Amino acid sequence: MSTRDEEFLEFYGKHRIQDQLTYYGSRLDQFDRATGQGLFISATILGFASGAGALAGTTMGGAKGWAAVAAILSAVSTALAAYIALYAFDLQSKIYGDAVRAVRAAARPLPEPPGAPGGAPPGGAPPGGAAPGPDVAGLAERVEQALRQEQAQWGQLTSQIQTGDKPGG
Repeated sequence: MSTRDEEFLEFYGKHRIQDQLTYYGSRLDQFDRATGQGLFISATILGFASGAGALAGTTMGGAKGWAAVAAILSAVSTALAAYIALYAFDLQSKIYGDAVRAVRAAARPLPEPPGAPGGAPPGGAPPGGAAPGPDVAGLAERVEQALRQEQAQWGQLTSQIQTGDKPGG
């Protein structure tokens, strides 16, 4: 592999692949945390609503107040669950996770096939015993294709999310 190829791989690996993996990883963590936190808070509020509902069913005073608290907390819990679903935190997390896996898989350098220019000859190791270099253009194309697939997934996600803003309704 030429010095120029090595320099390109180092630059591309650091400034394109690693930057994207760092970004995708931070977004993946952010959306995983948001999903977990939202569901935990929603479940906790729903638990308090259940407790208030149980107190409303007792003969102690203030049953109507506890019933109102139970209804309000149930509505808040449902609204929070709807917010989580609206922003599709779990789907966004999945897209970023898929992108991380795809970029990592695409970034693995593959040796050039035997008989290819610069690749190992059909009989095995290249002359001089040097290992074959990766197909630099092929590696970059695989990584860029993985990134394009990630972008295409966003279009699919937005088409799945219904805004409710329909004409005439």
